[in-house]
Amino acid sequence: MIKEKFLEIVEEYNRLMKSSISGPDCTNPSLCKGNCCGIQIDVPKILAEEYIKRGYATRDDFIRSNIFSFKFRFDDEKAKCCLFDPDINGCSIHHSGIKPPQCWIYPTKFNNKSKNISCKITDGWKITNFKNTRRAKELLERYNTYSAEEARKEHDLIKKRIQNSLHLSKNCNIIKDLQNNKPSELGGFQDGWDRIYPLPAEGISLQLKKFCQNKSNQCKYMPENFLECPYICKDIATSLISFFKTHIYQLIEKRGIDPNGMYPLHALFEFFNN
Repeated sequence: MIKEKFLEIVEEYNRLMKSSISGPDCTNPSLCKGNCCGIQIDVPKILAEEYIKRGYATRDDFIRSNIFSFKFRFDDEKAKCCLFDPDINGCSIHHSGIKPPQCWIYPTKFNNKSKNISCKITDGWKITNFKNTRRAKELLERYNTYSAEEARKEHDLIKKRIQNSLHLSKNCNIIKDLQNNKPSELGGFQDGWDRIYPLPAEGISLQLKKFCQNKSNQCKYMPENFLECPYICKDIATSLISFFKTHIYQLIEKRGIDPNGMYPLHALFEFFNN
């Protein structure tokens, strides 16, 4: 599906749902504090690119997903989706015409005949045009089908993103990124927009010790002083990337696509043999 046609589906869906549901003013801070915005919404890459193009988001606002290609990052400070705008007490793209279709479903869904539907905070919601919402449901099915197909293709491109990470500038690539980490601070790899990144460990990690010991017999820090090693050496970084590239699809086949695009060393090293 070409981008223009896909965006037409999203825009028509937005128009139909916006004009066919009535209810309380969610942006009234005395009534609601963005209670429905405390989740991460999955979006296809084609829609993420449009948000970036229009200035609503940056690449850093998206993380990999196991449902669609991406999902919006969660803003820990606001405890809400990164698109929640405190100044308007609501979604910054609510009136954009390309709000993610999932965000329109709650609390009315598409065929609730009740005249007084309740959300988490209050009641007073209702569907005013069932013909429109039925049409919107059909569009949502097309949206979901395309998004799932796109996600499968994106998942299959992880090796390309690994290659992209290797072929960046001489002073900025995945090897250099790894060398900026102590081996005891590396937790794994993070799949990103068009490349991969080192995934920091949560605290001290010994996961890389066995790999280092096997690959670098001459290292002065091995095995007793592993925690004192100041950075991952180039040889280990290169071997580790090669290992990741070789076994990533085995890991995905065994465990599935990670819901946050994170591939920890402890899972990857299940395929490591001395």
